[in-house]
Amino acid sequence: MKSAEQISTTVDSWIVEEELPVRATLKVIKRRDPDYGLSEDEIADRNEFIRCYLLRDFGLLMMIPKQDEAVDFFIPDCDVSESEYSAFNTHDFQRILRPFNKYGYAIKKLMERVKDLAILHSSISSEEGRDDTYRRYEAFVDREFRNRLIGLTERYKRIEDDEKKAWLKQKIAELNRRILDCKRIWERYAPPENWDC
Repeated sequence: MKSAEQISTTVDSWIVEEELPVRATLKVIKRRDPDYGLSEDEIADRNEFIRCYLLRDFGLLMMIPKQDEAVDFFIPDCDVSESEYSAFNTHDFQRILRPFNKYGYAIKKLMERVKDLAILHSSISSEEGRDDTYRRYEAFVDREFRNRLIGLTERYKRIEDDEKKAWLKQKIAELNRRILDCKRIWERYAPPENWDC
């Protein structure tokens, strides 16, 4: 009977080193890689040159003394692999960034849905399909705007507080405007019913 050591040396002699699978820690070297054929010193020199070139335009600003702060506008290292590097953490991007208007986005999508239904209505040749699409449009407007409008008008009639009445009047006017917008979109993209093609 062979010992475990003898068995392992026998098995090791069978396995050729070149036939072993590649380890996961190895990195594939591609010829298109910008670091291909460069030593670590050459890569560091190139990155330093790029950093100096990018900061060249800010030379005068960099000469102005400033107080040390934890948050700094300038990116300390322009290497793309750094976690601080991003186009979205600059002052210019933050300045033009507006808060997201959820209500405006929702209204825009509702109006797009009305436009889609109107275009569908105009492209259907059968009268039954056109009627079905028109009923879908009416149900959509009822569900999104008209039912709320009816509820608000009922509430407006019962309420006695002037501030709440003014607020409800504003909401009613807004819903009326949205219904009229839907009607304008429908008339623009859906042909008139008596139009013969």
